[in-house]
Amino acid sequence: MPPLVAIKHHDGMISVPQGTLNDWPMAQFASTKDRGIVVKALGLELTSAFLAVFDASTHQIIGEEALLRASIRRKALSAADVFKSAQGGDCLVEFDRLCRSLHLMNHLAGSNKQRTLFLNVYPELLMSSGTQHIEAFERILQDQGLSPADIVLEIFESTIPAGQTAHLAQAIKNYRARGYRIAVDDYGFLNSNLSRLLTLSPEIVKLDRVVMSTISKEPPAQAQQLLCQFVERLHDMGSKVVIEGINSAEQLTLAQESGADMLQGYFLSEPRYLNKDSFVHVLP
Repeated sequence: MPPLVAIKHHDGMISVPQGTLNDWPMAQFASTKDRGIVVKALGLELTSAFLAVFDASTHQIIGEEALLRASIRRKALSAADVFKSAQGGDCLVEFDRLCRSLHLMNHLAGSNKQRTLFLNVYPELLMSSGTQHIEAFERILQDQGLSPADIVLEIFESTIPAGQTAHLAQAIKNYRARGYRIAVDDYGFLNSNLSRLLTLSPEIVKLDRVVMSTISKEPPAQAQQLLCQFVERLHDMGSKVVIEGINSAEQLTLAQESGADMLQGYFLSEPRYLNKDSFVHVLP
């Protein structure tokens, strides 16, 4: 097998996985001072930002969620639009692998490689790619010195195709058997379905920011009761709970007293690029 291409960054060398190079032979990887490792592909410039995940009990940062940052001629594009374009170009699977590789590389180039990495993934990719996609991603992990136990795969509940819950549950079972943890994101928004959640049995449920925004408008005592009931129901299902969208001191207090396991929100930290190690706020 040909040697991996290595990129020099401030803390050493990071290798580009060979599978990614095979998928994208014309992609251009580089290390930048302000945005970490970037790649140019499909006429886009892509990089990673990370949003910290806090342990609600220890107040320590225990993980970080990778967020895709895309631009064309310096104009920012949404991740959803970029993935839709890749799907239209019949390269969704390859593009997903490219983005995951980029996130892994930036994660490893940071100063806290031991933290859990939360990666967003589309349900269609879990269901349609079979073991080939799983094995390709695991080769990427191995190339970077990581294992499935270091990864949480996040599925946006709003993107789960109608009538595909059983199929998705089987795909999740396959990933879980290999050591990955599964999170259902944006729960509590739009078409949230408790029965579907029971079928998928995710290790982690992330409450959509709309939940916090809506509940925090209620009188304090009622808001606390509602959020505690929400968290308790999810705990009874065997899932740990992440409360997202914490944007004020009042919301932080509400979240801390709810019994949730993990916390996220711009009041605690803002998304940062590779070299941005400081956070807006840290828990006391």
